[in-house]
Amino acid sequence: MTRLGYDLSGMGEGLYKPPSRQLKEELEQRTQEKFRSIIASAVANSNGKDVYLLLGPIGTGAFSNDMRMIARLFAKVLNEPLMDSQKPIKYAFEQIWFVSTDKLTVFQEEFVKNDSIRSTL
Repeated sequence: MTRLGYDLSGMGEGLYKPPSRQLKEELEQRTQEKFRSIIASAVANSNGKDVYLLLGPIGTGAFSNDMRMIARLFAKVLNEPLMDSQKPIKYAFEQIWFVSTDKLTVFQEEFVKNDSIRSTL
């Protein structure tokens, strides 16, 4: 089961225990779980028609996560089946937009890279 939420108590014991910055593998795994939860929630709350998904470079502001890592993880999650789907979960959406005041060139690069990897498998 994946979790979504933040612990604002400062104790790290609430709904979401922040991953260690020193353990890159744990950070990536937990961030990927968070993204799966976000996408699953969007699918579960849609009517299946004309569904647009608006996302942003989550965690790259105040949490200072690497934008390339965030882009790579979003590309991975959106290009995998989720919730018993037969195709990548990205097909549950009419359009997917990444919105930010920052340039998101790295997202475009990672999505192109991910698509080319999947097409060679």
